[in-house]
Amino acid sequence: MSIYHSFCFSHAPDWARVPVGRIASFHWEGKAPFRPESRFQLCFVKGQGVFVRLWTTEPSPRCVCKTRDEPVYEDSCLEVFFAPWEAQDYLNVEMNAHGVFLAQIGPSREERVFLKTRTSLSPLVTPLACETGWGVECFLSCALIEAAFGAPFAAVPGTCRGNFYKCGDKTAVPHYAAFAPVGAMPPGFHAPQHFATIQIEEAESWNL
Repeated sequence: MSIYHSFCFSHAPDWARVPVGRIASFHWEGKAPFRPESRFQLCFVKGQGVFVRLWTTEPSPRCVCKTRDEPVYEDSCLEVFFAPWEAQDYLNVEMNAHGVFLAQIGPSREERVFLKTRTSLSPLVTPLACETGWGVECFLSCALIEAAFGAPFAAVPGTCRGNFYKCGDKTAVPHYAAFAPVGAMPPGFHAPQHFATIQIEEAESWNL
């Protein structure tokens, strides 16, 4: 099983200390595959929530979707799937280079609903400046996670589950990459049984 280790900070993310994961397990490729270098970081800030950064070397990204919950996965897309504690449901946030996102929640590909049906709170998605390619930063507040999953969430050290993806259904060369390898299509990325373990530790305990 894939494992990603990261930190919980007291005041703000210290991105220089947050481990970088590679989105490098490619799936369902054709004869001429496209494999952009793609990476992510995730950390907690106590009492605030979950911070995620994803970026890729993909040039000239497709950005057709302009409105929340349009099929962003058809664009050049970076995605985070997140399940706190031992929650049965998972939250998927799928984002294009303009920061337009699709957000759903549920236990499986077929049983998801749009996040906005559970809460008026929203992920905060911001395009991320990159020297090459493009990226996004996504913030999931404690209040949003609590409302979506129906249980308290304080963003403290512990274990959760998730996965991180790079895809593009209608890009010039469709491509599908994951951090933790997934199975067949379908269910494709919507396979929580293949999610990585995300281990969050107290940042201060690692100060040198």
